[in-house]
Amino acid sequence: MALANAYSRFEEERQEIMTWLEQEIATLRTGRVTPNLVENIAVEYYGSRTPLKGVASVTGSDARTLTISPWDGGAVAAIAKAITEAELGVQPNVDGILIRLIFPSLTEEARTQTVKVLHKRAEEARVRLRQARDEALKEVRLEKEQGALTEDDFYQGKEKLDELIGGANGAVEALVGAKEKDILAV
Repeated sequence: MALANAYSRFEEERQEIMTWLEQEIATLRTGRVTPNLVENIAVEYYGSRTPLKGVASVTGSDARTLTISPWDGGAVAAIAKAITEAELGVQPNVDGILIRLIFPSLTEEARTQTVKVLHKRAEEARVRLRQARDEALKEVRLEKEQGALTEDDFYQGKEKLDELIGGANGAVEALVGAKEKDILAV
């Protein structure tokens, strides 16, 4: 019972970490710009901070251009201001009620920096995974000390947690490898 609880808690934590990592790396720019780059920018809209995707639709016109169509024409100035403050390296081009963002091509140096950020996020995910495994292991160890688990059950549980963390680390590597390939593609 204690092992099943530890496994399920670890699995929940693993899912949260993987979701976080996917969201983080989706915001990293590759050779082609995507709406993910801007859709979570906080826009001051009627006195509250709202994600851009909540006040406008964002579409990719071509490999370097995003077009933002606010649902309320009065939000154009607030959206342009939020994009400028987000320091994306691009100035919003307001055209009536549309906002166009034309991104420059990524230089080799910018690609290298983006890959460094990608690896930093991956390491953060790995650290969080290890912490989740350690918490689950602590729980299993406590059950063993209280006599609820045999020595064999404890070691089998420990091996199972190590297998789970190995699979999670493999998933992190797969995500990072695919994104790195996208970033470095010219």
